[in-house]
Amino acid sequence: MSKSLALTTTPIASATGSAALATQIKRLFPYDRCVPQLISHQAWENPGHMAVGDGSMQLTYGELDDRANQLAHHLKRLGVAANTAVAVCVRRSPLAALASLAVMEAGAAYLPIDPNYPRERLSFILTDSGARIVLSDSTVAGRLPEGSWRLILLDREEVAGRTPTDGQTTQICPDHLSYVIYTSGSTGTPKGVEITHKNLLNLIFWHQKAFAVTSDDRATQFASLGFDAAVWELWPNG
Repeated sequence: MSKSLALTTTPIASATGSAALATQIKRLFPYDRCVPQLISHQAWENPGHMAVGDGSMQLTYGELDDRANQLAHHLKRLGVAANTAVAVCVRRSPLAALASLAVMEAGAAYLPIDPNYPRERLSFILTDSGARIVLSDSTVAGRLPEGSWRLILLDREEVAGRTPTDGQTTQICPDHLSYVIYTSGSTGTPKGVEITHKNLLNLIFWHQKAFAVTSDDRATQFASLGFDAAVWELWPNG
C-alpha cells in the first residue's frame, strides 16, 4: 500500500461488505418515521397512556400529540420553515417536551436553552442561531434579553381551540435538522451543533436496543435542557 495514500480514501470494507452493513443499519435503524411520527403512532395506539408529567402537569400521548400539533400549526403560520431554529427556553417540565415536539413537527429544529444561563450567553445563543421565535413561559420570560425574536408564552398564548389537530403539519425529511444545541464555549466561542432527524433516530434506536427500553419504562428529566444528555432522557422513552 502506498505510504502517501490518504486515510480518508482508504476503504475499510469491500463493496459487498459495505452494502451488507448499509442494509443491516437500515434494518436496525429505520428512517421512514421521525420523532413526531413515532409519537403520533404511540398516540394512536395508546392515547390514554402517560407520556410526560410532573407535579403540576401530566400529558397522555393523545394530549401531547394534539397539543403539539396545534402549536406546530401556529408556528407554521408564523413562517417557521425547515432547518430554521426555534428556541425553547423553559424549565424542565412537560412544556419542554411539548414545545420541542411541536417545533420538530412544524419542520424546524428546536434550540433548547436553559433559562438559568447568564444573560450574556442567552443573548449570544439567540442572536447567533438566528432564531426568530422563542417559546417560553411566564415564570422564566423575565430572564430573557430583548431582541428581534418573537416571544411566545406557552402558559398564556391561546393556541389550543383555534388551530387544527389534523395530523402532521409538514413533510419531515430525515436529513433535515431536528435540534441545535450549543457547546459550553469553555475552549472558545460557543458553537451550535446541528443534529439531523437521522442522527436523533440513530441515538433513539441504539438507546432502546442497548438498554432494552420498553413502553413500561420511565425516565427522569435530570439534565439541563441545554445539555445534550437531556435528549437521552426524553426521546428514547417516547
